[in-house]
Amino acid sequence: MSRGLLPGTGPDVAGWLVSEARSLEGPAPLLASLCQRLQDQGVPLSRASLSLFTLHPLLHGRSFRWRSGQGVSTEVHPHGLQHLPGFALSPFKALLDGSPGIHRRLEAPSAPGDFPMFDELRADGLTDYLALPVCFSDGARHAVSWATAAPGGFTDAQLALLHGLHPLLQLVMEVLARKDMTGVLLDTYLGRDTGRRILQGQIRRGDGETTSAVICLSDLRSFTALSDALPRDALLELLNAYFETMVGAFHAHGAEVLKFMGDAVLAIFRIDAGAPVEERCEAAARTVRQAVAAATRDNAERRLRGLPTYEFGAALHVGDVMYGNIGATDRLDFTVIGPAVNLASRIGGLCAALNEPVLLSESFVSHYRGGTRDLGEHVLKGVGMPVRIYSLAPEAGAHPHALTAA
Repeated sequence: MSRGLLPGTGPDVAGWLVSEARSLEGPAPLLASLCQRLQDQGVPLSRASLSLFTLHPLLHGRSFRWRSGQGVSTEVHPHGLQHLPGFALSPFKALLDGSPGIHRRLEAPSAPGDFPMFDELRADGLTDYLALPVCFSDGARHAVSWATAAPGGFTDAQLALLHGLHPLLQLVMEVLARKDMTGVLLDTYLGRDTGRRILQGQIRRGDGETTSAVICLSDLRSFTALSDALPRDALLELLNAYFETMVGAFHAHGAEVLKFMGDAVLAIFRIDAGAPVEERCEAAARTVRQAVAAATRDNAERRLRGLPTYEFGAALHVGDVMYGNIGATDRLDFTVIGPAVNLASRIGGLCAALNEPVLLSESFVSHYRGGTRDLGEHVLKGVGMPVRIYSLAPEAGAHPHALTAA
């Protein structure tokens, strides 16, 4: 039997896959549009799914499931999915392990070696099931499945259509998956806003802008002593715990985390017409309060588990920064630089000496509507004039030492 496209049906869907489908925003709209077009061509689809296994720091993959009349739902799979019994005994696992495809007429009685999920599909009234591997150019394998509740299952012509469209579907899925993976990796390693700017073409040395921002620089106290005292794995675990605390707080309040510098985190709250300076200062203050509280809880748990604890110092400052690409022609960094960043760094260096987890510049305090404590003027290395420094006052009803990250 020929696996080619059927005259009068397949070419319409094939032409759409070639000309338009690659422009869709992702796998979910691809699956929804494709299933609707197949139904319009007379294929009695009841269910379909795409499973993509991707390069992601937290996820093993995602599944997109379509049901007739219900649209597409998305399920994310954390790392370790491949070891779960339900996945290990599924057709998709067989496809990933090298199976060329799985077709089962579900109206027939169960056969030895059938996948357990076939009984569930029968119970739901499905009569036919087809699953095919989706093979990318790098050798990675993913999966697609089609199912119907039509009496007698798919016809030979309908199966031929699904097989005939499959090479085009593989190409489109790889294009969309590469787009998605590029965005995920840029967001993960560079930050959401920076990743977006790079994808929009800001990739030349010198590309950038001067912008106003609340700058937050945070680093661990006594990191050198910790590095000398802790084994490598214990030090990395402690660093990751600290970064998780800080980044979780930054992202919760709309900051852009720009980089990790050893044991330090650099983040900014951009100031613009939609986010005035007073609101961004308030968000920055809430962020560091949340980080201090989270570190306090985390350290209490770490003591119970016999793990080393951590303390950090953070500085908040308001100023203009150059936000853009700097570096060599073939190795660039998208970051912020300028005197305001340097001043924030110098202020942060006083946290240990003043025994304060959070210090504020006079510029920050001039825009901040919350309570502060004046810690007087201090001489900072590389700064010509003494600088007045402040700390956050405890919130009403809070413990007097609520801003001590211990």
